[in-house]
Parts: sequence; C-alpha cells; structure tokens
Amino acid sequence: MLRKLKRTLYGWVISDEDTYRYCYSKFGGSVNMHPDVINFAGSRKKDKVTYFHTVKNGQIIGAYPLLNDKEIGINAWKRFPLSYDEVMLPLSPACKVALPDHSNRISPQQRDNFFNVNFTVARKNKICIVRDKFSAKNEKNRRNEYNRFLRAGGKCVDQACFTDEEIASFYITLFKARFRETVRCYDARDMTDIIHHLRHMIFGHVLFMNDEPCAIDLIFYAESDHFIYFDVPNGGIDTRFSSLSPGSVLMWKNIHAAREFCEKKNKAMRLSIGAMDERWNYKLRWADAVATGKPFI
Repeated sequence: MLRKLKRTLYGWVISDEDTYRYCYSKFGGSVNMHPDVINFAGSRKKDKVTYFHTVKNGQIIGAYPLLNDKEIGINAWKRFPLSYDEVMLPLSPACKVALPDHSNRISPQQRDNFFNVNFTVARKNKICIVRDKFSAKNEKNRRNEYNRFLRAGGKCVDQACFTDEEIASFYITLFKARFRETVRCYDARDMTDIIHHLRHMIFGHVLFMNDEPCAIDLIFYAESDHFIYFDVPNGGIDTRFSSLSPGSVLMWKNIHAAREFCEKKNKAMRLSIGAMDERWNYKLRWADAVATGKPFI
C-alpha cells in the first residue's frame, strides 16, 4: 500500500508493454531493462511484470518494469548470463523524478534524474564502466599483445559466423576451463535458448588458437535512439594459453569493435564490464568504478 501511495504521489501510473517499448526505444536503458530481455527471461522464470510511466507537459518522460512487485528490471543472472549490476531506466535525460520502488543498483549515469536516490552515503556497490578512450601507452601494449597472439597461431572471429549451438558450446567449455567448477556454469539448454531468442542483441568475438576456441565474452547490447548499452557478464578462457593474454586481447578487440559500431550509427556508447570487487582489480585497466544508487524515501 505504501509503494502504491508513493507511485501516486510521485506521479507514476500503471502502463503497458507497448508504452514501455516506445519509451525504451526513445530513451534507452541497461540490457536488463530491454523489452525483449524482459519478455524472454520473464517468461522463462514465470515473472509477473507490471509497467509504470510518468508524464510531464503531456509527454512521457520515463518508464520502468517491476518484476514480481519487487524488482526493477530482470534479475536472472543465476540462470542466464544477464548481469544485474546496473539498472538504467528509460528516462528523458532532462527529467527530474522520484523513484517509488526499490533498487540498490540504480545507474550513476542517472544521478541527476532522481530527487530521492542516494549515490554517495554508504554506497558499496560499484559498476565498472569502460572509459571513452585509453592512453597511448595502453593502446600500444594491447596492440602488441594482439600481434603476439596472432603470431602464435591465434585468430579473432566475429560471433556472427557461428550457430547458436556453437556459441553455447564455446561459452560453456571455456567458462568451465576458466573457473574449474569454482563458479557454477549455465545449463546448456538455457544457454542455447537465450542465444537463439536474443541473438539480435549479441555482440563480440571468439578467439581461437590453432583452430581451437580459447576465449569468449558473450556480450549483450541494447540499442536506443541515442546510445547503445553493452553488457559483458563473465566470459570463458582456456587457461592453457594464459601466457598469450587471451582475456586482455579479447576485451580490447571487443571494446574497439563496440566503439566502431557506435561511431557508424552516430550514437554514444556505454559498456559495462560488471560489478567492482577487490578481487577483480584487473577491470580498472579498462574501466572506472562508480557507485550505484539506492532510493532513500
């Protein structure tokens, strides 16, 4: 009842999928907020989805989906490789609103959009967002790594060249090779299912060494009128080739490919490589770690 009252006071009303899809197309958001992701993962998890939107001067300026009356966006990372580290709502960049529902992963990109979201006090959750550009030294080092990888017999192939089943097989094999049962891998049927239904949102490359797959990042991207959001969940690496830095090579190639993709479309890029933790300091080579937000009233 309290949240229903807050929605009324804050100016949010019950909406529908078509209105939400329009709003997302216009303003964009994170992958876990994309309408196709909500439809896919929500149906597999049998989630109840309720949509809300808000209006100013007769124009819709923002919307969000609420899953099972408690979560904003799709939280399905335990079953599918879809991260829930940052929640970016489709909002007009110029709007200022109050958020009536709870999330502790609100995007720092939307710091100026909310009256009631705290991004500073006691905020431990951080998201790693790839920098717009790297230093000349960093670029040189990455080029040298890539050339060394090629000379050793490696190659880099666009994921579009492979079937759904091949991508799923590469991912599972390399995920298990990287984590060696310390992290639970995804079910093969679920992997093939999500790749098949969301193939239009999958991006990136697969690295091969002597014609064997040795590294993969299954990147999902969500496109809107003005920017493209890329999300990189845990990938897979064959640790036999660690001396050739396949993880670093793949990240560099995928970041450059994403930049070129956005430049061709004349859209801004936002590329998330997931949550920050002291165990994952390697992410700071590529990204800045920024605190996510949480509503306080």
